[in-house]
Formats: sequence, C-alpha cells, structure tokens
Amino acid sequence: MNKIKKSFLAYVDRVKTYNEIANISKIVRRYFAINGFDGVITSIGVLVGNYIIGVKDYKHVIIAGAAICISLGVSGVWSAYNSETAERKKELYDLEKSILHNLDETIISRAQKFAVIVLATVNGISPVIMAFIPLIPFFFGKFITINICYYSGFFLAFLILFGIGLFLGKISRSNLVLSGIKMLIAGVFCIALSLLLELVE
Repeated sequence: MNKIKKSFLAYVDRVKTYNEIANISKIVRRYFAINGFDGVITSIGVLVGNYIIGVKDYKHVIIAGAAICISLGVSGVWSAYNSETAERKKELYDLEKSILHNLDETIISRAQKFAVIVLATVNGISPVIMAFIPLIPFFFGKFITINICYYSGFFLAFLILFGIGLFLGKISRSNLVLSGIKMLIAGVFCIALSLLLELVE
C-alpha cells in the first residue's frame, strides 16, 4: 500500500513539474472554455434544426447528436495533437539552438510530450461532453413527450452556456453574472439565426 501511495505522490509531483515547464493548466482552461462553448453551440444547432423540420422520433435526434459528438471529438483530438506537437517541437528546436544542446529524453522534452497528450485529450473531450449533455433528455424519450425533450435540451444547453460564462468571469475576475449573460446571448443569437432557416421554405 505504501509503495502505491509513494508511486502516486511521485507521479503527482512529476505532473506538477511538467505543468510548470510546459504551462499546461493555463492552456487547458482556455481549451476547455473554447471547445466546451463550441460543443454546446453545435448541440443547440442540432436541436434547433431537428425542431424546425419537425423530427418527432427521439432516436433520430440522438443519432444526429451522437454523430456530431463523434465528429467534434475526433476533430478536437486530431487538431490539437498535430498543432501542439508542431508548436512544441518548434519550441524545443529553438531552445536547443539557443543553448547549443540536445534536449531529447530530458525532463523538458518529456514535459512537452505530456502536454501534447493532455491538451489533445481536453480539446477532444470538452466539446463532446458539452454537446452531449443537452441530448440527455432524449434518452428518456419513451417516458416524456418529444417537446419536453427539446425544451429540456435547450434548458440544459443554456445552463451550460451560463456556467461557462461564470467560469470565464471567475478567471478574468470580472462580473460573473454579466459574463454568464454574454454567453446566454450567444445561444439566443444561434437559435435566432437558425430559425431564419424556416424562411427558406
């Protein structure tokens, strides 16, 4: 038991060191907020689109939403992994050039590799989670009406937007409520633009 505890504490210390070297936590916060916002806004778009065309089968909404979640996850992981890998390789190369020393297999190199994995994971998972939550009511489609599913989904989406606003407001030390309202406006704007699609008919 003591060995496990010591190993765990050693791992935690190593992660803290990697974070200090690669500045991971700051970027994680940014990725979480940006991609979480993208995820919930995308989910709102899916719900509005299905609502407009009159989709009454909750299973169809779940399938459409699941497809979006998969796309967001794959896109998030791939884009972050490739972009972060390129950026951090460049940073290492520039550092090696300035100190005239190879940094392969050093703690700096390991920290950068660890950062890539963490950031790619966060970049992929955050939009998937935020896009999935508004779909949860549809899993109870057998027991509640489709309209209640839609309204509950929209409610959850706006709740997430407000939460992201509070999160960003806390980070920036600005007015929390105002920050939350700004995010809600984005959701309303998304719905309003989507409803304009009805005019196309």
